[in-house]
Amino acid sequence: MTEQQTPPAQQSANLSAIFAKMNMSELPAMSHNVQDLLSLTSNSRSAGAELARVILKDYSLTNKVLQIVNSAYYSLGRACNSISKAVTILGFDAIRDMAMAIALFEDFVKSGADKEGISKLLTRSFLSGLHARDLVVEKNISISPEEAFICTLLHNLGKIIVCIYLPEKYREIELSVSAGVPTNAACRSVLEGLTFDEIGAEVGRFWNLSEMAIGSMIDDPEAPKHKYDTEGLLQNLASFTNTFVDCVCDGSDLEPVFQRYGGLLAVDANEAIAMLNQCVDVSEDVSDSIRYGLTKLKVRARLRNVEKNAKQGLLNSDRPDEQETRKNSGRGGDEGGQIVGELLDELPVSADKSVNDFIRDITETLMGSFDINEFYVNILEALYRGIGFDRVILAIINVQASKVSLVGRFGLGDIDPEGVKKFEHVITASSYAIPNALKSCKDMMLPANKQNAFPDDLHYLVKDRTVYLFPICIDSKGIGMIYLDRKIGRPILDQAKVKSVRLFRDFAVMAIRKIRKK
Repeated sequence: MTEQQTPPAQQSANLSAIFAKMNMSELPAMSHNVQDLLSLTSNSRSAGAELARVILKDYSLTNKVLQIVNSAYYSLGRACNSISKAVTILGFDAIRDMAMAIALFEDFVKSGADKEGISKLLTRSFLSGLHARDLVVEKNISISPEEAFICTLLHNLGKIIVCIYLPEKYREIELSVSAGVPTNAACRSVLEGLTFDEIGAEVGRFWNLSEMAIGSMIDDPEAPKHKYDTEGLLQNLASFTNTFVDCVCDGSDLEPVFQRYGGLLAVDANEAIAMLNQCVDVSEDVSDSIRYGLTKLKVRARLRNVEKNAKQGLLNSDRPDEQETRKNSGRGGDEGGQIVGELLDELPVSADKSVNDFIRDITETLMGSFDINEFYVNILEALYRGIGFDRVILAIINVQASKVSLVGRFGLGDIDPEGVKKFEHVITASSYAIPNALKSCKDMMLPANKQNAFPDDLHYLVKDRTVYLFPICIDSKGIGMIYLDRKIGRPILDQAKVKSVRLFRDFAVMAIRKIRKK
């Protein structure tokens, strides 16, 4: 039975009504930089100069492109200090695609409140775009690599738009899908008759995207009419790589994907896995947002499992013994339910900013005027990405008539804003670790699952974590704390990293003193 379609006129009206509810007078606008980059083609003699001009208009974009070009991945053997030189060395298409992806993703991340959800969704799209580009080259498919990249990258535009601008509706759709409702049916129920691809197509037309890009947003394309049917091939390519990446990230069965697309695109599981591994290598150097998404998606660990299973004829990304491992840990099999090392996602350490870079940035900030809350966030970013923790929280003493508490203010990593609010510890004469650290103004390291170190209401937070407490003290009085943790099985901090954490904590003290003097 064919799913009932919404008439085009009704689709447009519904979409306008949905965005009107958000108090938006029109659909979200694409930034000028992204528009300019999309419009550029390499058919002109001055194409390279035009591309350099567009990128140079954005200082941040220029720096990020040059960082990637000079990264270990490209191994140029010599420094590249200009965009024009980068275009000459790597080619027009490579630099344009790279710049367009960075600009588009940074726009999207800034637009949404759920940084983790958006970063994960965008990272999947970027991996899919790279995979499609590599596949058409490897298999000599009659599609230009740059068109394959851009059209596949934008395949899930509608889903991205809903995630950013209608987060509550997006979560409602996700819940329905997880309960077994087909994606399109869930979308039509929540979005007044619309689907993700219909929303993507409408926004694409508003942005003046090509008909090829809009056509590639189809969720369930028909098979190409013949081997030169570029539009049909592109639609199936975009659908395949996005579905493949989703299955890897979600641990879903890959066999139906290759049954449908394997013969059509002449690709088998082992080839696709090898290509995706290469795409992850490239993606790690693109931007902090994508690197953050890769970490949260645990792509590396998933791919290792896919490779192992593929050799045994199993097309999924779950460990063969993963279910049993979870059962045993649920029964408390080994102390703390230690996680198998290869299932740990990589720590979110920045590849393009060293600890010294963070130190230099924060020092420069301290020399001028600054907002203390933004400064706190910068400190946490330095700890999270500069040194590498699974979770960092900055908490401040809150004095009330009935109690004195340490209350979470900001957090990064495996914690959401609601979790930060729940991070509250009443400061009493108890023997718990946090009051002791605050009162003594001494740093502490607590091994995973240390008994009686925290009250019962914080056990959910510290379970299977090595915890580090760095109190913020002024005149020998504790006024706040930096809480950090790492999952069990990760190496403990060495002396150099401990010294760096203390330096960032001292920066926080200096900032507070400076604010108090005003």
